[in-house]
Amino acid sequence: MTVVRYAGVLFDLFGTLVAPYRTREHREIMRVCADQLGISFDDCYRFSGQTYARRMRGDFANMADNFDAIVRQTGRQATRAALVRAARSFEQFTLESLEAVDGALALLDWLTERGMRLGLVSNCAPDVPKLWNRLAFAKYFDYCAFSCEVGAVKPEPAIYRAALEALGLSPAETLYVGDGSDEELSGAAACGVQPVLVMADLSNTYDDRRSDVEGWIGPRIRSLAELPTLIEEIDG
Repeated sequence: MTVVRYAGVLFDLFGTLVAPYRTREHREIMRVCADQLGISFDDCYRFSGQTYARRMRGDFANMADNFDAIVRQTGRQATRAALVRAARSFEQFTLESLEAVDGALALLDWLTERGMRLGLVSNCAPDVPKLWNRLAFAKYFDYCAFSCEVGAVKPEPAIYRAALEALGLSPAETLYVGDGSDEELSGAAACGVQPVLVMADLSNTYDDRRSDVEGWIGPRIRSLAELPTLIEEIDG
């Protein structure tokens, strides 16, 4: 009789279920938003970077509030209509960034049929959870630990533990699948979860050099389509 070792899988979002966060496209949308807000691209881009950590932790209820903070950093003030317009433009960019990679839906079907509990652990701004239910793969997930809602970011233990507790999983029976951003694999391992590196093209990312990728000696897959084979090998 086969003994199933793993009962659940936690997934990263960007670079795992969808393409990595895109540097060039992000700069382009920030130019659009800067024009809508009436500030320079350089100021918009710089102050967006400075508010990044606060955005990930949920200091802003929505992207309009984040843009308001960015504009105020320049010593100016945008109208509410301009803030809403910029937020909508950015959310459209986010929505277009959240298309499932090849093999993602087939993998989620396979895991669901196997009875695995599925969770998401993502460092993200409030535009992602706002759009979540519009995504093709949202229905597969029993719980999503969005950093902006949990108030913790990877690799902090609290964000992994939030997902484990919500899913009723112990670390020993859980896999974590991610592309190695934000030291997420090391963070998962520190919580007792088995990390799996999924290889991603990092040429158009802000963090193309990642310690979790360059020094990784644990399980790795070239695409999500390889995860079932890995799980079956582990379960024997």
